[in-house]
Amino acid sequence: MTSEIELYKERVKIFDLKGKFLGIQNRKKFYKEIRKEYQKTKKVTRQVHTIRVFLMNSKGGIYLTKRSGLKKENKHLYDKTIGGHIRGDESPEYTLLRECAEELGFPAAGLSDEEFGTAISETDLQINGVFKKIETINNFQANYRYTDGSFVIFPQITTIFIGFFDGHLNFKDGETSGIEIYYTDEISEELKNNPSKYSQDVKELLPKYLPEMKKLIKQVKSYQS
Repeated sequence: MTSEIELYKERVKIFDLKGKFLGIQNRKKFYKEIRKEYQKTKKVTRQVHTIRVFLMNSKGGIYLTKRSGLKKENKHLYDKTIGGHIRGDESPEYTLLRECAEELGFPAAGLSDEEFGTAISETDLQINGVFKKIETINNFQANYRYTDGSFVIFPQITTIFIGFFDGHLNFKDGETSGIEIYYTDEISEELKNNPSKYSQDVKELLPKYLPEMKKLIKQVKSYQS
C-alpha cells in the first residue's frame, strides 16, 4: 500500500503554457498524459515547475553528472548537476535544498544576489553549498529521449541556480552513476567536439550561463585570496 509520504513526494504543481497555476497532480500520471498528448499532436498544453542546478567548486570546476542507466529518459548522458520537480507546497529554494541533500548529500541554500555575496565571504564551502538564483524561464523546452527510442519535448517552468560546494559528494539515490569536472576555459570546446555525450540541457544552458559562471568564480576567488 502506498504511504501518505510516498503520495506527497509524487505531487507536483501544474501550470498552463502562460504560467497560470492549474492545480496539483501526481507526477507519473501527469507525464503519462503529456507523453500521450505529445505523441498524438506533437505539442503539449500543460507544464510543471522544475529547478536546474549547476554546481561548481571554488577553483572553477563545473560538476556534470552522468545519468544512471536506471533512468527512463536521457540515460547515460552527462547532465546539469541537479534537476528536480517542485512539489505541491514547495518554493524553488526549498526544492534546491531538498535535491542537494537527496541526490548529492550536502546541505545548501539558495540566496539573493546580496545574500549570496555575503554568504560566499562567510561560509565554509567544505560544509555547506551556497547558490545564487539566476532566473526563472517559462516554457523552457525540455528534451526527453526514452529507452524505447521515442522522443518528447516538454515545456517547463524552470528556475536556474548556480553555486559552489567544495566538500564530498555522495550519490545517495541511484540517479547518478558518475561525475566529470570541466573548467570554463575547456567546456565550450568539449561540447563542440563531443555533443552526443551531453544532454540537451547542458548543450543549451551551459553556453548561456558561462559568462555568469566566470563572474561568480572571480567573486569566490576574491574572497579566498
